[in-house]
This record gives sequence, C-alpha cells and structure tokens, in this order.
Amino acid sequence: MPIVSFRPDDLLQVLPDAVPVKVPLGEPVAATRSTSFNGAAASRAGVWECSPGDWRRQVMQAEFCTFLEGEAVFEPDDGEPLTIRAGDAVYFPAGTGGIWRIRKTLKKAFVVFDETP
Repeated sequence: MPIVSFRPDDLLQVLPDAVPVKVPLGEPVAATRSTSFNGAAASRAGVWECSPGDWRRQVMQAEFCTFLEGEAVFEPDDGEPLTIRAGDAVYFPAGTGGIWRIRKTLKKAFVVFDETP
C-alpha cells in the first residue's frame, strides 16, 4: 500500500454518508461516518466523524486517535469520565467499554490495532 498523506481539511472530504450508531442511548441519535485507508484489515487507519448524541462504544480493539474537531465526554465502564476536545490524542486499550456523549460534532484520525496474542 502506498503512503497516504492528507491535510486536516482533506481528511473529512473522503468520508461517506453518515449512518446512525448501532447502540444509541436516547435522543438525538448520533450518526457516524468513517473510512479506512487500508481496507478491511484488522489493523486499520482512517478518519471518523460523529454527530451529537449519546451511545455505547462498539470498537473493542486497541485504538489511538487524534481529535481534529469537536467536543465529547467518554465515560469508561471502569474509570473517570474523560473530556475530549480538538487537539487531544487518546489511546483506548483493547476491551475499553463505555459511553460516548458527543456534545459538538467530533472528528478524529485513528489507528485501530490487531489484537496481539
């Protein structure tokens, strides 16, 4: 696969139409749009966007992401709530469950990792 380089504004133009989250928790129902640069591989990198709303996190692999825009609170099942804003970088260990509370449309660049034995 070739090297892929984008400026932050370009990243968001490659996203498909938004779809509702699978596990919403009330109204409004958040909608996400995402694309990966390396297809359906278990380890993948891409960009993601989510409109305001509350929902349960569904990616259970380890993930590193840098937030480009927006504001949210992530409430892990184990631990203290984490306020996330544009410019923040976050690492979610494998198996991290919790509730997303998206306050302003959230946009991030991410890498989701294969599970290691």
